[in-house]
Amino acid sequence: MLDDTILSIDDAQGEVFEGPEKKLEVFFSSPASADGFRQFGQSTWSDLLVEASCTILHCKQNAHFDAYLLSESSMFVYPSKVILKTCGTTGLLLVLPKLLALAERIGVVVENVHYGHYRYKFPEQQLYPHASLDQERSYLSRHFGSVQSRVLGPTDGRCWFALCARPEKPLPEVQQAPAESMVKALESAPEPVSPGSPRAGEDIFEIAMEGLHPDVCRRFVGSAYPTLSGKALATHMTAVSGIGALLPKVLVDEWAFEPCGYSMNGLRNEFYYTIHITPEEGFSYASFETNDPKYRQLSWVQAVVAVFAPAVFTATLTTRHVACELPSYTLPGFERTCMEVACLGAGVSVCSMNFNADATAIRKRKLVATEKHAEPIDNSDGPDLEEPASVAASDGSDLAVSEGSDLAASDGSDLEGSDLLAAPDGLESSECAAGAMLAAA
Repeated sequence: MLDDTILSIDDAQGEVFEGPEKKLEVFFSSPASADGFRQFGQSTWSDLLVEASCTILHCKQNAHFDAYLLSESSMFVYPSKVILKTCGTTGLLLVLPKLLALAERIGVVVENVHYGHYRYKFPEQQLYPHASLDQERSYLSRHFGSVQSRVLGPTDGRCWFALCARPEKPLPEVQQAPAESMVKALESAPEPVSPGSPRAGEDIFEIAMEGLHPDVCRRFVGSAYPTLSGKALATHMTAVSGIGALLPKVLVDEWAFEPCGYSMNGLRNEFYYTIHITPEEGFSYASFETNDPKYRQLSWVQAVVAVFAPAVFTATLTTRHVACELPSYTLPGFERTCMEVACLGAGVSVCSMNFNADATAIRKRKLVATEKHAEPIDNSDGPDLEEPASVAASDGSDLAVSEGSDLAASDGSDLEGSDLLAAPDGLESSECAAGAMLAAA
């Protein structure tokens, strides 16, 4: 069990941190080279990220994309797509001039730009060009002309800001490919996606969570594990928090920050997964994001929420080409307070819904936080990755979370030895919060 270590605003000497991330997705025309933007090395991306005031911590790659862990969140580089996600007071949009210069170097043009973020907890601390939605829209307009923007949810509460831009210049005409190359392309193409069904790798699903249960927050404070540091500490946090159970057969790259905080990127085929956690009491926050369509299923949403036990959360889906649609989720212990869909033009749409823990769950949650006394973990012999961790579920009960679960997984290609976080044989689903949620589905 964990000790009572948890950082508060007082512990941080009044300092606060903006957990909600800004997110920029830029889609380009097909590059002449198969590598596209992946041909640029880490030094090139480091130079670009200087504009956003963040640095590269680590990088993992597979056959489909490169995943960079940043000092403030993550970056994912595909041949014709770049996704940047940064928290704090970073100036994310300021990377655009250098990104467009890289596009010119490889002979591609912008097709679509998606930008958005959950409402800021401390908006007064944001810097140019992020001091307001108008300022963000104006900056995008300078580079792309037409910009559509919408606010989903109550503007005076938990809302989602979504913007979409397209260049005003027409795209260059595409030369007709030789018949032989067209046949080869068709032979290797995936099965067509039916209208209205999830588009693998194209659409992005996000869950933004606030008011994490204190027991969850403690798991991401370094001083709770006095014998661990660096990679060993980050790996242990992944295991005991239940994050590993959420991502079976995923190549995981994690990072533990000092004195607290956690980030991870995951890779599986063309799918990326990323989680970022700000555990400080008073402004605790966690985000989960992926382009894997199965995670928008109710059972997976329940599993994510069970691991982090938030007081409130917002689920958002951004789609291209097809109408945005999320199920009308019904989660035990939560009330849906808002659901909105917005079209941003160019086939882009966003669906967002807010959830609050219901009154019964809140009462039980307070009792657990007040009455429960935890004992410190003994890591004298190193991390015990199979020790289950207690996490309060949305209904107030304690659910055990361990390294793996019986979660269903797809194929495990592009994976490497020790990077796998698969479910151990014989683990009962009742021993893991994520597994328990999925087993009940």
